[in-house]
Amino acid sequence: MRRRKILIWAAAALLAVLVAGCGKYADQTGPNRTDSSPSSSAGSAGGNQPATGGGGDGGGDAVGNAAGGAAGDGAGPGGGGGAEPAGKVQLGQLAVGESAQVGPLTVTMHRAETVDQAPAPGYTYLLIEVTVENGGSAPYTVNPTEQHKVQTPEEKNAPYNLQATALRTPKFQGTLRQGESGSGWLGFLAKKLEGTYTYTFTHPEYGEATWEFTLQ
Repeated sequence: MRRRKILIWAAAALLAVLVAGCGKYADQTGPNRTDSSPSSSAGSAGGNQPATGGGGDGGGDAVGNAAGGAAGDGAGPGGGGGAEPAGKVQLGQLAVGESAQVGPLTVTMHRAETVDQAPAPGYTYLLIEVTVENGGSAPYTVNPTEQHKVQTPEEKNAPYNLQATALRTPKFQGTLRQGESGSGWLGFLAKKLEGTYTYTFTHPEYGEATWEFTLQ
């Protein structure tokens, strides 16, 4: 009898433990439970998302500002692109010995001479001495047939002539870099006439300058 009572009490105690355990589990998983862990996880994820988005926006702003700054620098007066080139100049009529500023190039016509050794009657070899100083960053290469022109009083072009150029030294040729200057002679085959001749220096980007002279 005593043994039976002990077994009943033991069973009752075990049942009480089981009931207590089920009640605790129900409290933990019930609808009224407040748990900081999921909230913390959600809060952490939510916090990371705005940070990433903010970083993306910040990156976009940085690229936009950089692009805008680069565009502004290029277009601005002090930017890397520099100021836009001015319009072409058209200078003249200049006297022999005067200098002209054609863009960054300073051009001077010093003198004109004739040598009567031309192969055709009524024509002469016309020699022009010039100096060009390059004040720009781009090199300047002498192009006697395209950038140096002589016109007779009849307003006809006198062609550049190698035989005439060979009669004087040095010949005006070569490439001038920034800060360099060069002097030399250019020769033309011209009709010998009374009246005013012109020598014109032309640069395709900067413009032109024209000098007037007569044959002695």
